[in-house]
Amino acid sequence: MERAGVMSVALTLSLLLTAASLLAGVADGCDGVPRMSAVDACKQASTAGVMWQLCVRELGASPEPEEVTGFVAAAMRANREAYGVSYDAAEKVRVDPSSPAGLATVSGYCEGKYDTAQELMTGWIDRLPGCDITADIRVDLASAAAAVDECATLLLQNGGEHTTLYQMVLLDRDRAVLAVRLAILLVPNKITLGLLHHRSNQSPNPKD
Repeated sequence: MERAGVMSVALTLSLLLTAASLLAGVADGCDGVPRMSAVDACKQASTAGVMWQLCVRELGASPEPEEVTGFVAAAMRANREAYGVSYDAAEKVRVDPSSPAGLATVSGYCEGKYDTAQELMTGWIDRLPGCDITADIRVDLASAAAAVDECATLLLQNGGEHTTLYQMVLLDRDRAVLAVRLAILLVPNKITLGLLHHRSNQSPNPKD
């Protein structure tokens, strides 16, 4: 648990130190893209609790208006970094001979789900700097969130709810949902994505 705490602090510090550079890495001037401050974006994409804290860590708290494109890119890149850490953690559980067989199997399944989530995000991270924005970004990021959620569900069902890996995946799920909500600010729509309003009984942490 102590090791997990060190990993969590290191990841948080990394997100804080790189937030400004992530926002700056996206083209400024995409036609028709909404502009708002990071504070307003976090207010609209989250309400309170864990989601709000994640949003402020990833976007900062600047009151100056910026393109929402930058916020979405920052969230995706932060997710990519966090997902890499969780993937490695899942791999360690899978290969650990002391892991229960069911948990090891599910951890391997989670590796595949994280691969899926990474693939769905990576293309958009490459496209956003060139203002290549379509409504498909909402669908792809929602699919990425669903992949992480499936991992969390399987860990819960196979005795992993008290593991460090499960706690990491729950936080990743919140990060994934935050990215979808920011994408909806970027490309507004009227559809309802059930996962965004899902209050899971699986998590001991408050959601939004």
